[in-house]
Amino acid sequence: MTGDIARRLTSPVALFGYAIFALLIAPAMLNGFPLVMSDSIAYSGEGVNWMRAKSPALLMTLPYKALGYWATPLVNSALIAGAWMLLIRAFDLKPNILVLLGLILISLQPLYASAVLVDAWFFPAIVLLAASLRHSPLMTGAVAGLLLSAHGSGQIMAVVFAVLAFLLCRSRRPVWAAVIAAVVAFGMNAVLDATIEPDTPRLARTFPAARVFSVQPELLVREADRSGNVVLEESAALVIDLKADPENRLRRDLFWDVWKQTEGRFDLVEFESRHALPILKDAWVYRPSELVRAVLQDFASFYGPDTEFDFRPVLSETFPPPFQSSWQAEGVFSSSPAEGIATFMRYLLYAIFVTAILFYWNKADPLTRRNVIAITLLVLANDFLFALLSGPPDRYHHRVLPFLAVAILLLVSPRSTPRKAAAAEIDALPENGQ
Repeated sequence: MTGDIARRLTSPVALFGYAIFALLIAPAMLNGFPLVMSDSIAYSGEGVNWMRAKSPALLMTLPYKALGYWATPLVNSALIAGAWMLLIRAFDLKPNILVLLGLILISLQPLYASAVLVDAWFFPAIVLLAASLRHSPLMTGAVAGLLLSAHGSGQIMAVVFAVLAFLLCRSRRPVWAAVIAAVVAFGMNAVLDATIEPDTPRLARTFPAARVFSVQPELLVREADRSGNVVLEESAALVIDLKADPENRLRRDLFWDVWKQTEGRFDLVEFESRHALPILKDAWVYRPSELVRAVLQDFASFYGPDTEFDFRPVLSETFPPPFQSSWQAEGVFSSSPAEGIATFMRYLLYAIFVTAILFYWNKADPLTRRNVIAITLLVLANDFLFALLSGPPDRYHHRVLPFLAVAILLLVSPRSTPRKAAAAEIDALPENGQ
């Protein structure tokens, strides 16, 4: 038993995992503090009363008590490294370690693994669903659901995965795993919302409503006329003033600024329960072409030449003293050189992805082709979802860049099992998950 454990801990796949973990946590180590946003507190283990999904704060409670803000990036890095190891085993890949680390680097995954954010959980969740081809759909789906429950988009993307798996995969195991994940994610959030701080909503409607009134402030005026809430009319004027600032031109979350400038008179709880849904319905009736144009522009912006990180030097929340001496506090991650390097890395990843398709598509087996198609559609679905609901913060696109690295590896990496044999083996797996 001891010898078997030692062999596993020193196996090539395990060594890959250690190297990946070190790369993922490196930005936080170099920064001197985990990368943070103002609302990182919601994901730190002490933010259960924030207007966000409560599951990450609950899941991170004990790690946070032991490690503070370092808990989330350490957990992120371990989850992602484990996901890469699972991916290598499940798809029988034999990648070159330097190629693998290089692809992870240019996918920007280390930055988000090193942050007090749970966007990084999306990658291991989807890998778990894909691994249901070889592992129990019940177990992989349940764990993936816990991870996906950390973000409002989780259950939606689980349904998207289920649809893609149904259309492109001969086995129904990934479909069932994704359905289980969606049910777990929805159920987890429903239970926590009802039992922990039930008077603190998750702003599930406010975010998309803010997305539309940040583009069309007059929607607030129309809702003010319908409801008699004069604060909404005042808020519309504030949104117009905020949009006059070039830095806010593409922002779709101006409700935070309105809430602060009105000193809470723009009541978020009331807006979520009474006004958000009517505004969303009105948006598709009142000049919908303007909204559609904004959605398409936001979608295109994900692939544009500008890269903007949310790791700003000045934040609205207070963080421990080490943050003040970090690279982030000095403005490194919001500087033009840093964002320029990130843009170069992103475009390099796009170029390698396209090149891999051009040169390796005809050599790939049907299973690999279906997987690459599924990855491409998943990336596009993710970007369209956020262009529709939240607008253009680049981190929403960045969270799916590692899947392009996966597609590249699937196309170019040698495997220990011949490709056609592996495809036949997976397609022949029973549907009951055994």
